[in-house]
Amino acid sequence: MDALSLLRTLGALLLVLGILVATLSAVKRHNLTMPGKWLEKLGNGGSHRRLQVVERLALDPRRSVVLLRRDDTEFSVLIGPEGVTVLDSAPVSPAAATDIAAAHEPATPQAPEAEPEAPPLSFADRIAVLPDIWFTQDAKTELH
Repeated sequence: MDALSLLRTLGALLLVLGILVATLSAVKRHNLTMPGKWLEKLGNGGSHRRLQVVERLALDPRRSVVLLRRDDTEFSVLIGPEGVTVLDSAPVSPAAATDIAAAHEPATPQAPEAEPEAPPLSFADRIAVLPDIWFTQDAKTELH
């Protein structure tokens, strides 16, 4: 193999590796994902899944909060380099459960509901309120 052929081969290899690195950095930077239809073809073909990623929010380049739904429960999960932390879990509201069922089943006409349901509690409403404790100098020394 002469020098020109070797340089041509190395140049083609570097070009392919450069395109690969540029594509991977663009995917990582812009949080690009494959469309759901393609992923369904690659994964299990079942129409009903027990586990869903409802929403993902990137907090910074290394950490994100993910809302997962398993059966009738939603989990808020913090994912980062430190590991995975479950922030909150709560049952799915009936309205959201109806939306899930409607997405997986063909549309059928339904009678309107007679009684409106109460709106689901927000995340802040489900967190227990911490008591207001005013520390005095004596209480601080007792804690130490």
